[in-house]
This record gives sequence, C-alpha cells and structure tokens, in this order.
Amino acid sequence: MQNNAAQMGEESITRLLIRFSLPATTGMLVMATYNIVDTIFVGMLGSKAIAALSIAFPFQMLLGALGIGTGVGAASLISRSLGSGHKDVATKAVGQVISLSVLYGVVIALVGFYFLEPLLVIFGATPDIIALTGEYVIVITSGSVMFFLIMSLNNVVRGAGNPKLSMYVMIISAITNIILDPIFIFQLGMGVQGAAVATVIAKIVGVVIMLRYFTSGKGVLTINFSCLRPCLETIRKIYVIGFPAMIMQLSTNLSLVIANNILALYGHLAIASLGLIFRLFMFALMPVIGISQGLLPIIGFNFGAGKMHRIREALLKGVALSTGIVILFGTVYFIWPSLFLNIFTRETELITLGSRALRIMVIMFPVIGAQIVFATYFQAIGKGMPSLLLSILREVILFIPLLLFFSSFLGLDGIWISRPVSDLLAFMVTFILIKRELKRQGIPLRSALLALEKS
Repeated sequence: MQNNAAQMGEESITRLLIRFSLPATTGMLVMATYNIVDTIFVGMLGSKAIAALSIAFPFQMLLGALGIGTGVGAASLISRSLGSGHKDVATKAVGQVISLSVLYGVVIALVGFYFLEPLLVIFGATPDIIALTGEYVIVITSGSVMFFLIMSLNNVVRGAGNPKLSMYVMIISAITNIILDPIFIFQLGMGVQGAAVATVIAKIVGVVIMLRYFTSGKGVLTINFSCLRPCLETIRKIYVIGFPAMIMQLSTNLSLVIANNILALYGHLAIASLGLIFRLFMFALMPVIGISQGLLPIIGFNFGAGKMHRIREALLKGVALSTGIVILFGTVYFIWPSLFLNIFTRETELITLGSRALRIMVIMFPVIGAQIVFATYFQAIGKGMPSLLLSILREVILFIPLLLFFSSFLGLDGIWISRPVSDLLAFMVTFILIKRELKRQGIPLRSALLALEKS
C-alpha cells in the first residue's frame, strides 16, 4: 500500500488512469445499475410509486451531498499529504470523516422524525403520493449515518491509494441491495418502504467492510480512537475543497426539488418522467464521475510533488475518455428513448412523455464530461473558489433561472429545454477558467493538446 501511494508520482499516467478510474467507474456503474434495478422493482407497483421515488431521490442526494463533499475534501487532503510526506495529517483526516458522518447522521435522523411531512411538501410531494414518499424517506433518514459513512469513506479509500477496495465495497453493497429488494418489496409485502429497508441494510454491509480495513492495519493509513477526536484545523482543510463538492451535489438537489415542484402542476406522470430520465442520466454519467474520482488522487499527489507535466497529461486524457463516453450514451438515448424507458414501465402515456423529454435533454450531452473533469481538477489541486463557482454554475446560477424562464413561456417543454441550454453555457465558462489556469501554470491549452496527441 505504501508503494501504491508512491507510484502515483512515477507510474505512467495511462496506467494510473486505468488502475484508479476503472475500479471507480466499475463501482459507480454498479451503483447506477442498482438504482435502475431498484426503480424497476418499484415500477412494478405503478407510476405513483415511481413518482414517490422521484420525490425521495433529491432527499437521498442531500445525504449524498454531505457525504461526498466530506469524502472528496478528505481524499484531496489525504492524497496531497501523502504526496508531500505528511502521513499524520492524512490519518487524522480519516478519523474526522468518521466523526463528521456520525454527527450528520444523528441530526438527519432527528429532522426526519420530527419534520418529515413538511419536508416532503417542500420537496414537491403531491397529496396523491405523499404517503408513499413518506414511507420511503423515514427509513432513509433513520439509516442516514450509513449513507454518510459509505459515501465519504469510498472517496477516502481512493485518496489513500486503494481504488480496488472502493470498487469491491460498491459492488458488494449494490448486489446486496438488488438481492434484498424483491424480498422486502414483494415477499414481505413492504412495498416502497421495503426498497428503503433493503438500501439501508446494503449500506451497512459496505460500511462494515471499510471500517475493518481502516482498523486492521492492512492499509497505508490505520486509525484509532485518538483520530476521532474533533480537530478543527483538519476539518477546515477538508471543507476548503469538500465544500465546493458538497455545493455541487446540493445544487443538483436544489434544481431537482424546484423542477419537481414545477412538474407537480402537470401531475405525477411528469414527476415520474423526470425521475426515470435522471436515473438514465446517472447511468451515463457514473463512468465520468468514476474517471474524475480516479483522477483526483493522481492529480492531487502530483500537485503535492510538484510534477505539473503529469497533471497536464492526466487531465487531458481524462477529458478525452469522459467525452467519448457521454457522446456514446447521448447518441443512444436520443435515437432509442422509448427502448430505455420501457425498462422501467409499460404505461404508454409515461413512455411517450418521457421519450420527448429525454431527446431534448441529451442534446448537449457531449460537453458534460469535460465540465465534470475540469471541476474535479480544481478540487484536486486545492483551489476552492474556482471549484465552488463551477459547482454551483450549472445547476444553480444557470439551470434554475433558465428553468423558471423557459417553463413560464413554453410550459412542460420549457422544463426539458432548460437542461441543454445550461449545459452549454456552463461548459463555456468552465473552458475559460481552465484555459486561464493552465496558462498560469505555464501550460497553454494548445501545447497541452499537442502533448496529448504525442502521448
């Protein structure tokens, strides 16, 4: 494991990209597959059940935002600390992640217990689906500690140089969830709530595996109780980078909540359509997120070691690979939208509505991959402000105003159109920022592209 960390500064970038991104991508795809399978099982209960899951999903993303933000910030700190030889700082960061996750989990559980119904109304639940949504969300809030731990520790494991363990945990957790879904939903007759119970149990399994890894002494970092004591300086360092990542997740959550509230005016089928499309988007973008997560420790380590030429190569190869993936998915979604929606439902009206929406929303898919990778680059090198701007740009600064504007003039189609327009504008701003950053480091974009071609 000591060698795994050191090799981030020596091994070829292509090999590192494969070694770190492939496990992360595989794990993310497995998790995306679980989300799809979960929705397929819930879809057997009808379109109202799908709509209830669509309302609950932003709530799960809220938990994910806190967990991922904490994990990304810690992973960046850990990889940079290992790169500069400060193992004690990296070890302390792991302990702080665990303590913060437990604290967040207790707070969310209390909020869910006392304020569940008002929260569901805010999230866009209509009277005909609020009971179903509540059955699902109350279980998720009760087990929220596990959501925080698995999200944050997955990033920490990658930052410590062990991407394979992260992949195994995600695969095991997802398979457990898929196996338990039909048991709790149908055999035990728990319906939508059964899907939530299966999800929480699956997260527990993953968390146990990772906690054993960090306490066994088998990895480059080993924690003990002293690491769990609050350290404000370490927490500050985590959230300098983690806060923008958290804001990025929260901004997606906010945009979904606003979209669901607007879609509620058109009925539960419109809400269900967006929910299904979002799951298809997740499946397409999970490989890109996996690539960016694999890049984060590589870029962070080499930044700490001062090897700027390796950062340039890793960044551009990550962009090329990510762009190829989103172009592939965008193309097949545009050509065969009903084929993919049929996976979840047989309701003709829902498929017709969703197909039109999906075709519109993927028009600017090709630019999303680069935007995600560039935002990760700023996180990895410890530049919080550009990362924060890019985190809120696509979903808050651009998408929400466009959503309100286009929906007021074009109705339901305006909601779908606002997505590709915000994607394009966000990419343009991101490109300008990354071009400036590369030039500041003495790497003009043109020479960087030429270096990529030669490699």
